[in-house]
Amino acid sequence: PAFVRHFALFSLPKPNEETLTQIFNGILLGFLGSFSGAIRALSEPMVTACVDVYMRVANVMLPTPDRSHYIFNLRDLSKCIQGILQATNLHYNMESQILRLFYHETTRVFHDRLINQDDKDLFKSLMKDVCKLHFKRVVVQDDEPAILFGDFMIFGKPKNERIYDEIKDHSKLESVLNDYIVDYNSMAVGKHMKLILFQDAMEHTVRLARLLRSDRGNGLLVGIAGMGKQSLTRLASHVNEYNCWQIEMRRNYDLNAFHEDLRVLYRIAGIDNHPVTFLMIDSQIVEEEFLEDINNILNSGEVPNLFEGDEFEKVILDARDPCNEVQKPETCTRDDIYKFFINRVRNNLHVVMSMSPVGDAFRRRCRMFPSLVNCTTIDWFTSWPTEALYSVALGLLTKIAPNMEDRVSLASTTVFMHKTVEDASVRFYKEMKRHYYTTPSSYLELLKLYQNLLKTKNQDIIAKRKRIANGLNKLLETNEVIAVMPEGAGGDGTPAGREIGHDEVAAPRILQRRPSRRTPSSRASWRTRPMPRRRRPWPRPYPRMLARIWRLQCRHCARPKMP
Repeated sequence: PAFVRHFALFSLPKPNEETLTQIFNGILLGFLGSFSGAIRALSEPMVTACVDVYMRVANVMLPTPDRSHYIFNLRDLSKCIQGILQATNLHYNMESQILRLFYHETTRVFHDRLINQDDKDLFKSLMKDVCKLHFKRVVVQDDEPAILFGDFMIFGKPKNERIYDEIKDHSKLESVLNDYIVDYNSMAVGKHMKLILFQDAMEHTVRLARLLRSDRGNGLLVGIAGMGKQSLTRLASHVNEYNCWQIEMRRNYDLNAFHEDLRVLYRIAGIDNHPVTFLMIDSQIVEEEFLEDINNILNSGEVPNLFEGDEFEKVILDARDPCNEVQKPETCTRDDIYKFFINRVRNNLHVVMSMSPVGDAFRRRCRMFPSLVNCTTIDWFTSWPTEALYSVALGLLTKIAPNMEDRVSLASTTVFMHKTVEDASVRFYKEMKRHYYTTPSSYLELLKLYQNLLKTKNQDIIAKRKRIANGLNKLLETNEVIAVMPEGAGGDGTPAGREIGHDEVAAPRILQRRPSRRTPSSRASWRTRPMPRRRRPWPRPYPRMLARIWRLQCRHCARPKMP
């Protein structure tokens, strides 16, 4: 009280529904002025529906320890209206088009952060009630596939000529995204992507492409490691013609090194005026001060004391001419130039944070750095569905199993193995209260291990088959040579043509066993020398000498006798 008494206190309560409707209806009605009369009439119902959805979600879906990111504010409501402002009067001329756009943008803001199917079903039921209440119709059917919007369905079209429209053909979406993957691999150096696009992956890619194309759009991707968050972010950045930028971790990487990287990133966005995606994963957060800077970037775009001294003067000098061109005929002051530089950074720099919900680090960081939730669009990555696992296995097993029937059997087996481990991990947590996480990366490792093991076994079998084939070829060649030789070749007077005696055959067999040192034959060889007077141990060369004598005797006995 002694401190507060020196100040005048002002309490700003939250605006009520009428105030919010009046504010956003003025914005949307002014934007829809060039549209048809039927669409202009939907301005107030859409704003009222957005406010109603925001109020219901904020009251029903409250934050819990497992749902620490269930925090909703007016920024979320403004994102819904901002998404509707992406429509164009040349392509949106029917009520159903603008209403489906409203449904899509509201779903992206509120639905994509939900962590389980129960919450998602609750949100769908809520949206159905809101649409019936304010529009007197059902906008999206229950059995309808996921509604998606994008502006990249014409491959190679310049970004300034793209139209943000509904994506109705999902097979065409897969083909277009594969074209973007091929184009990315042809341009990237050392970072090739090998993605198999299934329905869930395509939906996440469209979501990421949407938040990156939004004005000052930033994202928070939450999911266990190995869900494909980084790869899909690179793909979405390439779809929007952005450069995806990451810090390179090295030894003794600290806050000063992080600030050096941020200065490089700020110059790309603020001086070069190039849009860039800054992708950062939680394993790169070696110090919590990194998140303090990220929190400032998301909130205001400015990191305190990032540019000082000569660095600040260099920024002012490089940004002076672009600032003067924008504010002609007035001359920009130093404060105006730096403000212009920061605004450019906020418009061109899109921060995407990838974090894991495992443990209490995510919950603690959301509490300590609120801009991670308040100033981003959250996309929660759940475990891959069975269809995704099946389609990925079919794609990866194409080379080793060309036959479709064999490939289907192998894919079904791998999916069964992965699902069995998932069920066992759930039971393990219930019984032991310990988590065991099975991620898509572990499933991909299973497929890779099977491919490598199959390749190794095939190589072993091929090597053994070649060895047996070589032996059989030698036998066949020998049989052919023997068959060609004339009978009785050599004559009777030659050694090859005479009969071998029984003694000649038996002599080598008799001497197959090597005699010991005490046998008479061996004693006869060394008794030729005079015996010493006293008994001495045999010298070392004796065993070798005996072996040499033994070989000579064997040769002599095995020599054929002359007739």
